[in-house]
Amino acid sequence: MDQFKNYIYNILLEPSIKSELEYFVQEFEKNPTAYDFLVDNPQGVQENYKEGYIGLSQRYAKAQQMLKKKFPGNTHLIQFQHQLYELGTFYLHWQAFLPTIQMLGTPEQVKHWQDLSFNYQIRGAYAQTEVGHGSDVQGLQTTAVFENNSFIINTPKASAFKFWPGQLGIFATHTVLQARTTVNGKDIGIQTFVVPIREPKTLKALEGVEVGDIGPKLGFLRADNGYLGLKNVRIDLNNMLMRYTKVDESGQVTTSSKNAIKYGYGSMLNLRVGLVNVFSIFGLFSNNLAYYQVKPLLKTQSIENEAIIFRLLRSYVVSYAQIIANAQVKEIFTRFQNQLKANDKQVNETLQLVHLYSSQMKSIAGWEAVKTSREAMQIAPFGHLNASDLTIIYADNVPYVTYEGDNNVLMQQTAQYLLKQFGKVSGGNAQFTGMASYFNKYTQENNQKASLQNLEEVLERLSYSFCKKTMENFQNNLINGHSIQTSWNELNQCELIKASVLFGYTNIYKQMGAQIKSSGYSLELLKIHKLFGLFIILENRTTIVSFGIADFKQVEILAEIDQQFSGNNKLEFLDYLANGVGMYRQRNFINIDWDKLNLKARL
Repeated sequence: MDQFKNYIYNILLEPSIKSELEYFVQEFEKNPTAYDFLVDNPQGVQENYKEGYIGLSQRYAKAQQMLKKKFPGNTHLIQFQHQLYELGTFYLHWQAFLPTIQMLGTPEQVKHWQDLSFNYQIRGAYAQTEVGHGSDVQGLQTTAVFENNSFIINTPKASAFKFWPGQLGIFATHTVLQARTTVNGKDIGIQTFVVPIREPKTLKALEGVEVGDIGPKLGFLRADNGYLGLKNVRIDLNNMLMRYTKVDESGQVTTSSKNAIKYGYGSMLNLRVGLVNVFSIFGLFSNNLAYYQVKPLLKTQSIENEAIIFRLLRSYVVSYAQIIANAQVKEIFTRFQNQLKANDKQVNETLQLVHLYSSQMKSIAGWEAVKTSREAMQIAPFGHLNASDLTIIYADNVPYVTYEGDNNVLMQQTAQYLLKQFGKVSGGNAQFTGMASYFNKYTQENNQKASLQNLEEVLERLSYSFCKKTMENFQNNLINGHSIQTSWNELNQCELIKASVLFGYTNIYKQMGAQIKSSGYSLELLKIHKLFGLFIILENRTTIVSFGIADFKQVEILAEIDQQFSGNNKLEFLDYLANGVGMYRQRNFINIDWDKLNLKARL
């Protein structure tokens, strides 16, 4: 069990600070009281939003003192401290604001803003989303106009206001924001700027800045999500991040790469790749809270209990599959960063891979987190009580499907990729490339049944067949005279998204297999991998049969989950999976003596 937990921790933890994090785990186990402020206790937050936020801020301040004292000068630990305790929206300073500067700034700019950050002199937000714009960066309405060795930033109308960014509402002194930029009358595209918005000591808004908290909302009750309007705010020339696009004092523009704007998108991808793990971990937390409430009841065999075990097992397996597969995507993102530094010619291809993998996995992980936390509330005897923590986690999970890219939009971007791939192949001798390259194995099919012992082949055939049929339907609509907009939005959008989802689940299975192969096999990991494939096959058995990949009897035999266990092994395996992420947020209903339960005292 410890080996499995260590395997998951090694995937989740930032390698450069692993020893420091292990130190705090050991110290906490020795003296929990002294480090109690590191442990999140969300109860009561729903009733008092302001106190919850103040408490989180005070805990953050205590942690800073501890880090300075224990590990002075350890900037890696400072930037990845969210792996030690919950930061709330302070997370965005270290994992969105600063990484954007590190990726898009010149060495001098990076040093300047890093020094201010590591000395806690500024706190930054990441302000891209606007009232009138979601995932389409090219639709941004905020403007930056070069004038007299500086830039004038404006949100010219209400729909241009930045809206929703975390830490913007109360505490941010600066923000990175994207704006359509004009230099000497020429539009040079979307550029990224560091904009001061508040006086650091008083937190008073600067001249021309309209900023504040958007108010109470569903979930993230301690997060100060904010709005930002700018009216003729003048910032220094050097506040434009100029690693790839430079503007000098005369307004001369130099671009080192025609893909500079695309590379700027990498900072969003960094956040998106990290969110896959965040979503998956909160799915595991939800499952654990439900499991430890209901565990004593599952020893009695019944149809209801078997259904609960099945649902818990699926949720655990999917969450772990996402974490393990995402380790491969993180490696691809690291490759993108290294290629970017080395001006490697393959960087654009790698960027597309990161975009597609992270878009699919962020979407699937977000949907799964909402589903898991909702089911956990249904399974747990006290799931709908705030004291169970499940209501709070569920409310926090609900926005996952929209922020950092709306899931349906992201999946349609995958559909665009697939449409281009099928269009290329249907036009002649070209083959599928990139993450769709495995489709080449099935282009000459002769209705041969899949080898049911090979789950990857079943999933690949399922993905290929559904994608092919959907893309053919789309093309036929165009041939029959329908416009692209009608064919996409009215006639095929649901099927295009479903095709992308199946493609995404297949890629998770494949990436998980690659990660297990590269990190060493274990029976438990192979079992999780196999169960993940079986669950996806079981949920799509009608589609598998309709495409002739297998018949109903074959699929039912293949996807019989009980075959993977003997006796009471399912409960033992649930215990094994529950311990893979420790006992975070599980103080209320662990090891309950149900016969002596004093409900009033407990709650």
